Amino acid sequence: MNVKVDQNLTKEYVVSKVVPAHAVEPNLRDGRMYRESLRDGRVVIVDGKEVGDVTQVPTLARGIDTVASYYDAQFDPATRDEVTSIDPATGERFSTAWLIPRTKEDLYAHERAIRLTTSQTFGVFGRPPDYGATKAISFVAWNHLISKGDKDALAKVENFIKVGRRNNLMSADIVADIQANRKLAPEEMKGRLRVVEERKDGVILHGAKAAASNLAQGNIGTISMPPPSQNPPEDSRIWAALPANAPGLRYLQREQLTTGFENIDDHPIDSLGEESDCVLIFDNVFVPWEYVFSYKNAATVNSYTTLGQFAFWKIANRLSYRAEIFAGAAQMIVDALGTDHIPAVRQMVAEVVQYSAILRGMMQAAVENCAPTESGVMLPNHGYVTAGRLFSIEHYPRIMQTLRDLSGQGLIGRVPRETWERADVKGMLDEYLPGYRMDAWTKNKLFNLIWDMTCSPHAMRVALFENINATPAPALREELYRSYDRSPGLRIVKKRLGID
Repeated sequence: MNVKVDQNLTKEYVVSKVVPAHAVEPNLRDGRMYRESLRDGRVVIVDGKEVGDVTQVPTLARGIDTVASYYDAQFDPATRDEVTSIDPATGERFSTAWLIPRTKEDLYAHERAIRLTTSQTFGVFGRPPDYGATKAISFVAWNHLISKGDKDALAKVENFIKVGRRNNLMSADIVADIQANRKLAPEEMKGRLRVVEERKDGVILHGAKAAASNLAQGNIGTISMPPPSQNPPEDSRIWAALPANAPGLRYLQREQLTTGFENIDDHPIDSLGEESDCVLIFDNVFVPWEYVFSYKNAATVNSYTTLGQFAFWKIANRLSYRAEIFAGAAQMIVDALGTDHIPAVRQMVAEVVQYSAILRGMMQAAVENCAPTESGVMLPNHGYVTAGRLFSIEHYPRIMQTLRDLSGQGLIGRVPRETWERADVKGMLDEYLPGYRMDAWTKNKLFNLIWDMTCSPHAMRVALFENINATPAPALREELYRSYDRSPGLRIVKKRLGID
C-alpha cells in the first residue's frame, strides 16, 4: 500500500480538531484548543448516563484542565523547552511526545517532558500527554522485525506520527483485554476484540477492551495486543489507531473517585481531577487500512515486551520522578513536626530517599547505556528499565506506609477549610495546632496533601494502576531473568573455575 500524508489534515481519519496552519506555532495548540478538540461527539457513559460533552462532567473536566496545563506549558517561555523540540528540517516546534529518539539527547528531551508532567500532576496521571506515541515509536524502532510480516507497516506508522505531531494530539493505549473466564480458549471468549469483517477500505472491529486510561480525555487510541497466555486467533492479531469519537465506540466510565473535591486546600491533588478509566465497547467500529499497522502478523503475537520497551521506560521514569516527590514529602513532614532529631524518624526518611535515589540512578543508567535498534531508534537499556520497574512496584506500598507512619495523627486530625474558618474555632486551631516553624493552617494543608497521596480512594486507584501498569512483579522477574545480560560476571566466574 502506498501511503501518502495528506497536508489537508481536516479530513484525516484520526483528527478531530486541527491546529490552524497559519498559527504562530502550527504544530502546537494551547489548553483551550485541547479542550475544544474533545467536543467531538464521543459517546461516554458516566453513572449510567450518556454525556454530551466530557469537558462539562466535573471529574473529567478537572482532569482535562490538568492536562490542558501541559498544552499551555508549550507556549510558556519558562517551560516550552521542557516539552517541545525543534524540527531541524523546518525549524518548527512540535511536542516532544512525538519525537522519535535517534540520539541520547533525544531521550533526555523525553525525560524533561516526563519530569514536567510528573510535577504538574504529582505523577498520578499514568497516561499524561508526554506518553503520547510510545507504541507508534516502538513500531518504528522494531520495524526490522514487523516488516517481515507487514511490509507497509513503517509507512503507515510514520504517517500516523506525522499526523499526531502536526496536530499535537493526545494519544492513549488500548491494550488490556477485558477480564473473563480464563478457562475458555481465546476463540471462545465472546468479548475479545476481533475483526469481524475485512473490507476493501478497512476492517470492522467488534468486542471490548479494558481500562484505556485517559482515552476519554484524549484524541486518539492505539490498539495493541497484551502479553498473551495463549496465541490469540488471527482475527485478534491487530495493532491499529482510531479516533476517540469513532462511530460505534462507547466508553463505560468507572466509578468516579474525586467527585466534589473542588477545594484545593482540602484536596491539593484530588481537586485536580483524575485520569479516566473505561471499558471500551466496539460495536462494529470501522478502521481504514491506513491506520491498521499490523494484522495477522505472527511477528507481533508474542512481542508485547519488545514493542513496549519505550513505553516501559517512560513509565519507570515517571515513577522515578514521583519518588523524588515522595522524598520531598517525607522531609516536609518531619520539618513540620520537628521530629528530625528522632533516629527512627531519620531512618524512615532515609528509606524514602533511598527509594528515590535508586530509581533515578537506574533511569540515568538506562539512558547512558542506551543503544539503537537495527531500525535506528535509540532505546534505553532494557535491563535497567526492567529492574527499575520491578524495584518501584515492590517498594511502592512500603513507601506509602512510611509516609503515613511519619504523619501520625496528622492524617486523622485534618480539619476542612470551612470548619477552620468558623469564627468560634479558628483562633483556637491557630493557637493549638502549630507545627515546627510552620503555622497551624499550613501544617493542616500539608497533611491534606499527604492524605491525597497515600490514603484517599484516588490514591488507592493510583496504587492499583501502578502495579498493573508497570506489570506485576512475577512477570517482571521472568523478563529480567530472560533479558538481563549476566555474561560479564559469568565470564569472570568461569575463568576463576578454569571452565572454557
